[in-house]
Amino acid sequence: LKNKETLQHLFRFLIVGAIGTIVNYLFFLFLLKEIGWQYQIDAVCGFLMGVLIGFPLNKAWTYESRTNQNDTSIFYKYVCVYLFSLVVNFYVLGILVTQFNLDPRVANGLTIIITTIINFLGTKFWVFRSTLKNNKEELNEYLL
Repeated sequence: LKNKETLQHLFRFLIVGAIGTIVNYLFFLFLLKEIGWQYQIDAVCGFLMGVLIGFPLNKAWTYESRTNQNDTSIFYKYVCVYLFSLVVNFYVLGILVTQFNLDPRVANGLTIIITTIINFLGTKFWVFRSTLKNNKEELNEYLL
């Protein structure tokens, strides 16, 4: 049952993530082409757009959160997870572009894989944990 619930959460998280990623990447490309800011700023803006799309979808559908906490408290935790992920995204993106000479469009796509893992673990085991069962035991299974 526990693994079935985790797989359901992961599946739904990936669907919501795909929606957020599409918004993120399209906004990134738009800013890169039309506005002409630095690619790092474009990536940050795209990332934040994905967060704003993903929070209500993850809360309502992925984790079916019916917690007693107010939405503001949950949103702050959600933003913390994604800000941490954004920092990772920013630094990895810079390394891939400057050290490995990857095109920013390709490099940003690769960083999305890393941030997806961070975001799933953070949202499942910290942000929405009060609505989920046996999170501590389940997290230990992931880490061991």
